[in-house]
Amino acid sequence: MPETLNISDAEWEVMRVVWASGESTSQEITRVLNGKRGWSQSTVKTLIGRLTSKNYLHARKESRHFIYTTHLDEPESLKLELEGLLGRICSRKIPNLLAYLVEKTPMIAQDRAMLEEVLQNKQVVAEVPCDCYPGQCTCHLHASGTILSDQSHEEITHEN
Repeated sequence: MPETLNISDAEWEVMRVVWASGESTSQEITRVLNGKRGWSQSTVKTLIGRLTSKNYLHARKESRHFIYTTHLDEPESLKLELEGLLGRICSRKIPNLLAYLVEKTPMIAQDRAMLEEVLQNKQVVAEVPCDCYPGQCTCHLHASGTILSDQSHEEITHEN
């Protein structure tokens, strides 16, 4: 699997359909994405072509149709996508981002218990080092180690 994926938001939509079904024709992908996004067959075929040329989708011909599959594992692809995002953020800001995600994510009791167990077992460090190149963040302004001010965290949580 590549270190990062080069997949646009529109291409992710196609990949999600293929992951959900295991294999799909362009007509099946179009049916789903026309219902969700109003996309035409030609739009979907363009996206399929891009994903095929990037080797994220594979096509095999059966009678008059192509069947599309992928060798990419969805959970691993999502992790790569998330790691790419986290790699663009100051490491000291990630805990507040995680808190925001937990606040915004609907979950059942089992999900909450799983997160509580992860947090309970999480090893704590004395300080999270800033991993930014000088001039790319404001960590040097926060002597106390606070990553986002209460006001900034409040702005994030009330934005959506």
